[in-house]
Amino acid sequence: MLICSQCAETNHKGHDTTLLKIKTSGRPPKSFDGDQHTTLTSDDVLPPPGDFQVLLLTLDSVSLSWSSPLGLTGPQTFRVTWGCDGETSSTRVKNVYHLKISSLKPGKKYDFSVAREGEDGRQSRWVSASLFTVVPPRDLKVDHLKDTSFTLHWSKAEGMEEVPQRFLISYCRPGTDLHAENTKDCHTTFSNLQPGTQYTVSISTVLNNGEESEPVYTTSCTILPAPDQLTVDSVDTTSAAVSWNQPPGLNQTQHHYQISYHCPGTKPHITTTSSHSITLSDLQCGTQYSVPVCTVLENGKQSQLVSTALTTSKEVPYYNRCQVLKV
Repeated sequence: MLICSQCAETNHKGHDTTLLKIKTSGRPPKSFDGDQHTTLTSDDVLPPPGDFQVLLLTLDSVSLSWSSPLGLTGPQTFRVTWGCDGETSSTRVKNVYHLKISSLKPGKKYDFSVAREGEDGRQSRWVSASLFTVVPPRDLKVDHLKDTSFTLHWSKAEGMEEVPQRFLISYCRPGTDLHAENTKDCHTTFSNLQPGTQYTVSISTVLNNGEESEPVYTTSCTILPAPDQLTVDSVDTTSAAVSWNQPPGLNQTQHHYQISYHCPGTKPHITTTSSHSITLSDLQCGTQYSVPVCTVLENGKQSQLVSTALTTSKEVPYYNRCQVLKV
């Protein structure tokens, strides 16, 4: 069927004819920029813009960008429209390929479109994209940090306090699978964690329709517990035996202990052991020693130090020993 090539787009004078071609396409892909599609009708009177993208900047603003129609140079004019809930706005820009739009409503779906306009009022087909104005939470804060747990607090995005929403939280430690949870609260506690381990946490806002914001991230490292109940078991003139209990929560974690001992005015002697006790030898008689001990992971991370003090026995002089034997 022959039809007018311009009647399909706008009013004009004269009648050139062309063969109508119907174009079809499957469901448009969903990308980071939202659901994007091009309105297909008939052969274009004007070539449409290319590479149309929509980027959410803040809760109420977006950035639109597009490229010049393929093969065209020189001054060009574009018509941009956007709207939600039946309200539509429009603007015309010349020789501009980027546009920031502000004062949008939070938690809403917006449709954005751009088309090229000719000097005589002719217009290309529209290139469109959709985006939800949903942004992630803010003010992430970690507290109640312990060896196997910590608590994360956050606030709803500014301007979305009255929008129905939930939060999707994911967390993991290096080399493990993600754990995820969903909550309406603005806080959550992570438990049954590995001591002395760094965890990465992501959190995003989820609307009731399933639309999800980009995530925000934070990290937190659980506390590595120090040895428990450090005790001096025995002391003689040149040696001493020290013991301690394994810290809680380390049954499944490879670790060892570092012992540093010294007397006043000397450099510390450092040694390590995987045992829960150690005998310190080559000590000076009648001397006070400070003995700090800490837990050490395979990656070198150390706990806080716990310390004890001991004093070696004084050596009994030889003549005193003889007197003791005569008694």
